[in-house]
Amino acid sequence: MSATAQKKERTIKPINGDSPSVRKMDFEGLDQLSDFYIAGNSFLTHTVNAYHVIFPEGERFFIKSVKAFADQVKDPALQTNIKGFIGQEVQHGKEHEKALEMLEKQGRPVSKILNFYVKTAYGFFWTVLEFLFGKKLKLSVTAGLEHYTASMGEVTLRFGLHEQAEGEMRNLLLWHACEEIEHKSVAYDVLQTVSKSYILRTFGFLIASVMFWGYAFVLQHMFIWADPKIGFKRYFSDFAAAGPYARTLLVEVGKLAFLYFKPNFHPNQTGGYDLANAALATI
Repeated sequence: MSATAQKKERTIKPINGDSPSVRKMDFEGLDQLSDFYIAGNSFLTHTVNAYHVIFPEGERFFIKSVKAFADQVKDPALQTNIKGFIGQEVQHGKEHEKALEMLEKQGRPVSKILNFYVKTAYGFFWTVLEFLFGKKLKLSVTAGLEHYTASMGEVTLRFGLHEQAEGEMRNLLLWHACEEIEHKSVAYDVLQTVSKSYILRTFGFLIASVMFWGYAFVLQHMFIWADPKIGFKRYFSDFAAAGPYARTLLVEVGKLAFLYFKPNFHPNQTGGYDLANAALATI
């Protein structure tokens, strides 16, 4: 089941992978969504809820990781792209924080889950990793995570997964996916400016993989366990119903993930810009 978002007049700059633009969207009506706003499915909805928790702090992490080396970038075009990247990430964080406010109103334990995420990821894991390996590893992880978010964005658009979302959530997810595709090479190009080490790049990607999928699973299930509307029977019925979507996402994102290990890989090789531009026009 999918819901069509009410059309809202917006002037939106087209996608340009050579020069990312900041688009202030200001999505409204998120508080009007149902409890299970992705295909009426609790498993899928709480997967997205997990990312609403991950993204705002994650975007701030990305910004700090890139800004730490921005002064080493001498290419004027990349300097401009860094500004566009930062502007987009700021907007992503703001819109996902609106989604968190919606979840709070639904009675979800957002503060508890967010506190767990921030304390474990940023209070412990990243503190230890930076102490052991320095800020270059954080930049490498950021480049790897950007490949994941862009890959998820491309798969979401290619298979129309965003159409399963209700109302403005459909538009929020679509817009975020398009901009992840648009700026997907920025952190990678900064990393290549700082270090062309294959070991650093792939080690960062392996850490990104563990963090990305690990927190998605844990936070999703924290939402599920706290949901009084999900019992044993509904959990497994919704899990089964979510199977085709999950398989599509995991298989297709997995294919794109393995490309990252090619010695001559660059994010632009996966394309997706025309796809993102066509999708963005539907908001």
